[in-house]
Amino acid sequence: MNPIEIIEVTTNELHRCRDLCNELMQFQAQQSHMHCDVLAAMNYENRLKPSFLNSSHKKLLLATTNDQPIAYAYANTYTMEEDGRYFVPDWLSPIYKNGQLVFYPDSQKFPAIIGVFNNLYVQPEYRGKQLGLQLATPIMQWLKSSNAVDLYVYVSNGNEARAVPFYTKLGFTFSHQVLNGFISAYHQPNS
Repeated sequence: MNPIEIIEVTTNELHRCRDLCNELMQFQAQQSHMHCDVLAAMNYENRLKPSFLNSSHKKLLLATTNDQPIAYAYANTYTMEEDGRYFVPDWLSPIYKNGQLVFYPDSQKFPAIIGVFNNLYVQPEYRGKQLGLQLATPIMQWLKSSNAVDLYVYVSNGNEARAVPFYTKLGFTFSHQVLNGFISAYHQPNS
């Protein structure tokens, strides 16, 4: 097996994550049993790219072998004000009902610096080799060293069996359902 290199991605290299991000979004859509059309409409152009470019505090790691991307992990932090409780990204608008809380529970205090472990994807042929953990460990170290008060990870419906045990090992516990179970939110305080 060829050696695996893990690099931190800059804006100039972001395009190298395009195919992996699109694979992740399609995987989530295929696993979904609720609003799979919404998940299928997500891709690099409307999820990872705008999030990365609009975030001033972020960490994106890319694993490669023979210079070919095989896995990535992405996290960011941001300051959220009270009105963020009702923030709805464009990709969620087809299933949003006015007034629904979206990404944060009633108990979340604002303003606050929030950290989110956004994406983790490993191509199927590289799963079971601890690559996800090799990417997640420095992402979690970065999140925990940030000024974020609370950390979240969001798991799409249908992906719980695979993702929840992994994120539980990283210290996340169930927090709440987003949009009636379309996504499950997991949380940990950053102390």
